[in-house]
Amino acid sequence: MFLAVTISAPIGGAAIGLAGILIGLWINGGRTERQRRRDLHARALAAVLSYAEMPFMIRRRRYEAEERSAERVRLSTHFSTVKAELSACQVLLAADGDQGLSNAYETLVETARQTAGREAHEAWKDDPIETDPEMNMGPVFDRLEPLRDHLDQFEVDLARATLPRRFRVWRWLRGAEV
Repeated sequence: MFLAVTISAPIGGAAIGLAGILIGLWINGGRTERQRRRDLHARALAAVLSYAEMPFMIRRRRYEAEERSAERVRLSTHFSTVKAELSACQVLLAADGDQGLSNAYETLVETARQTAGREAHEAWKDDPIETDPEMNMGPVFDRLEPLRDHLDQFEVDLARATLPRRFRVWRWLRGAEV
């Protein structure tokens, strides 16, 4: 009635070894993927933070008459680089497949453009600061509060997106928002 199957020791050992290798590849692949996502998320966050610094950098530019042209070139080149990085991160996050995180980043970037972008625009209209007490720009900082609020929410979204696969699956099974 029962069919007996015999497996020789070398075949059994090879099967166990192959299973170990496959499990190791699966685990290491998950770790590598998580690190790749972390690197992308850090890059995206750094781009927004660089963009948010622009109003301060513009106001703190060198004020000497002979340096103004060079400062305009330096800051506009830096600003162009930051905006290109923002756009690249938007595309990369959209291609990464996490639509929730991609949408959160789109909202964050739009808020950065509305707040820090507007402040940068206004900063070019003002003369550069010339004294140490002017370094504290409380009103500018206060006007960037909506951006800081979105940054806080985006950090929560980032933490969720970089959870290990097993925790994301566990949260999904429990019915929590993933």
